[in-house]
Amino acid sequence: MILIYITTMFVFKHFTINDQNSAMKVGTDGVLLGAWSQLPYKAERMLDVGCGSGILSLIMAQRSNGCLQIDAIDIDEGAIKDAKDNFLSTAWNKTLNVINGNFVSYSENSQNRYDMVISNPPFFTEDTLSPDMQRASARNTSSLSFDNLFKGVAKVISVDGIFAMIAPAESYSYIALTALLNGFYLSRLTWVVTVEGSEPKRVMTEWGRKQVQYSIDTLIMTTKEGSYTSQYKELTDEFYL
Repeated sequence: MILIYITTMFVFKHFTINDQNSAMKVGTDGVLLGAWSQLPYKAERMLDVGCGSGILSLIMAQRSNGCLQIDAIDIDEGAIKDAKDNFLSTAWNKTLNVINGNFVSYSENSQNRYDMVISNPPFFTEDTLSPDMQRASARNTSSLSFDNLFKGVAKVISVDGIFAMIAPAESYSYIALTALLNGFYLSRLTWVVTVEGSEPKRVMTEWGRKQVQYSIDTLIMTTKEGSYTSQYKELTDEFYL
């Protein structure tokens, strides 16, 4: 498994990501969430909240063979510039649309309803701000709290829509309560363990508006010896070189 990095370019099997202007750079979280998320049956429209340079949108465009109409929103102008350029260089460019704006405002005014909403949301708190101000703004939960995220998703998601997200494992209890208070029910959860034998670092969850029997499992990324697990390689094989 090889991820080629050339200056600010990440080369995947079917697309390339330039993140030179984005506050949030390409990382494992976005690839994991995009590969893990379930594509709803007969989904037509998707919203990528906090799209950054567009990694999640491009993964979902690839997975849907360009059949999804995807809107990607971010408050960071640099991220939007990168996303536009990255989208234009792919075969799916006609199905990808970028929106430079605040998600809370967008959710209050948009008439669109989405079959899927996906997000790798901000998760720094006031006490753990990044020293880089652009990065801090992108990752600070005061700019898009989990509560505002779920409130916004509730306004734009379709009745049978799915909301998928990734977050720090320690945030799960708060996220679960916030989801319930906003009328969402868990349908799927995966704990992400970066090194075999360690505690989970991330949690990937899917939420819907209807109560269902949910599933819980664990994804281990690397062995104690440092090699990628077959579980992780199988999940990401369609994207990494």
